[in-house]
Amino acid sequence: MESEPKSLLQSPALRLSLVGCIPIVVLTLWLVSIPQDHVWRDDTVVLLKTYAALALSFLGGIRFGLAVATDGKDQRLALAATAVPVLVAWIAVVLGEPGSFAMLAVAFAAQGAWDSISAHRGAAPAWFGRMRVPLTGFVVATMVAAFLVTA
Repeated sequence: MESEPKSLLQSPALRLSLVGCIPIVVLTLWLVSIPQDHVWRDDTVVLLKTYAALALSFLGGIRFGLAVATDGKDQRLALAATAVPVLVAWIAVVLGEPGSFAMLAVAFAAQGAWDSISAHRGAAPAWFGRMRVPLTGFVVATMVAAFLVTA
């Protein structure tokens, strides 16, 4: 894998990931702060779970890129496993609340663990694993918050 950036905080990948979290932060804070009968509540729920599903699908795409960049006997399994995040995301979009947010929380946690373990084993850059751990915790917390306010 490539050499480590001087600092994870200087990483363009981290900066872009944080920018990508803005819609999740804004939508979760809005959802938590509005009453259940608010005229935009249902739309906020749809926007949040759709954006989260897109983000989960994107993470599956990253894993696909890592899988195609390697050779070996485990490549087929790794490639097949990259389809799981997008399938889970798709189910979460059509699933009602609060189940959709519970499913997304579990899926993000599993994806983050997979990414971190892969980095630890050298199948992904070490900085990627270090970056994914706090981002995963943050996104899982937002999905749990959304679960709680839609339950």
